[in-house]
Amino acid sequence: MQESYRFDRFELRPSERVLLVDGAPAALGSRAFDLLLCLVTHHDRVLTKGEVLEQVWPGQVVEENNLSVHVSALRKILGTGAITTISGRGYRFTLDLHPAPGTGPITAQPALEQLERPTIAVLPLSVLSDDPRIGFFAQGLVEDVTALLARVPGFILIAHASSLVFRGQQAPLQDVARQLGVRFLVQGSVRPKADALRVSLQLIEAASARILWSAQFDSQADSLADGAVDAQENIARGIISELEPELTRAEIAHIRRQRPENLDAWAHYHEAVGALAAQGWSADGMATARAELRRSTALDPNFGLSHGHYALLTIVATNIGMVADTADLRADVLASANSAITLDDGSSEVLGYAGCALCDLGHYKRGMDTLQQALELNPSNAQAHVAMGAALAMNRKLDEGIERMRYGMKISPRDRRLGFWGWLLGRFLLRADRVDEALVEARRSCRVDPRFHLPHLLQAAALDRLGATTDAITALSAARQRRSQLSLNEVTLTHGRRIGERIALLWDRTG
Repeated sequence: MQESYRFDRFELRPSERVLLVDGAPAALGSRAFDLLLCLVTHHDRVLTKGEVLEQVWPGQVVEENNLSVHVSALRKILGTGAITTISGRGYRFTLDLHPAPGTGPITAQPALEQLERPTIAVLPLSVLSDDPRIGFFAQGLVEDVTALLARVPGFILIAHASSLVFRGQQAPLQDVARQLGVRFLVQGSVRPKADALRVSLQLIEAASARILWSAQFDSQADSLADGAVDAQENIARGIISELEPELTRAEIAHIRRQRPENLDAWAHYHEAVGALAAQGWSADGMATARAELRRSTALDPNFGLSHGHYALLTIVATNIGMVADTADLRADVLASANSAITLDDGSSEVLGYAGCALCDLGHYKRGMDTLQQALELNPSNAQAHVAMGAALAMNRKLDEGIERMRYGMKISPRDRRLGFWGWLLGRFLLRADRVDEALVEARRSCRVDPRFHLPHLLQAAALDRLGATTDAITALSAARQRRSQLSLNEVTLTHGRRIGERIALLWDRTG
């Protein structure tokens, strides 16, 4: 911590716990001093009331009016403009800081930090063994998980080198989080288990010290053998497949504790993701997600990820009959995809969304080139693999496309998009006359996303092809219940003319 902070005619000296006004000590209580120090050291951003209460009154139950009293006391000393109240959010220290003698200038945080993206750090794992090989395994696993988490859109990840300084320390997690400046922490341990290893992990909300998620992962028996890098990578991928959705859910919960009018671009992006998670790929879910992404790009026109995601969801909604297909809409999708690529061509996620949108628009070559670029940046981008597979299947490379889609779904086994992906894969399997496999995918998609009508429709088509007419009628009824506007034209649009004609024969037999 700095020796002192200077602003206007004041000097704050943390080590001496004194505030000087024109060189003379001010009459300031202990809590008011802690509050001022908290606000000054985080002058680059808005501090929520919860953060302030946790830092100034750690582990205590304190009424908000107590905080208001101390803020008022500080304003009497510093002036009314020194501390700004952000309605529904918290407080921010607004006086300019000046460098103390012998120090460099006090600079603001980078622009990305000002976007208030949630931050996360992966702490070194505790190694419950004297075997040095397990120590190396644990270190490599943290590096892999950190690298994969860095690719999760919407979060800022603290560099591994910064988190490494806490190896072997027993500091309280809230202190660690405060020093790293993070909202979430991932911590855990590695210990031997028979001839393999067990990795235990937790996701922790730093402000409350609440455990949001915990899980255990067992390695393969040869995970410590020379060259057994695949075992370490497989565990890392398994961790991410479970951790990413939990982290996203935690951030959505954090956002919803704020007042909606104060949401920023990243918050609206997470609300879009949350809408799909909560409502599935239903018409309402898609409409809400697209609206939130529109709000996100309106707040930050340079937000490439929102442009790309909006482009993809809009053309998908069009291609499955949820949005009217017009020339203006397609122009809007193309403009959004182009903006995404121009703004952020170094992001695999952005390129994955934009490339898929381009393919769905019919710009096959450019879309495939963009998807290939996304996979070069991140070979683990499941969405890009699935999108490339779908594009291949749509262009008469069914077997190759199906295998590529299966691979993308395999490397992200807990993905929130599996309901949609499974339906799409099943549709291509049915087109390839692999009816039993199509039925398996349709049923799995129904379980993953029970509100999405298209897997039920696919199930009806597959059962009809197998001659199970009664079951096909039941599945078609389920599809119509989930989408009351479903028409035979939509059936033909999403599943082709041949299936549309077969479903038409069953249409009047559904309730």
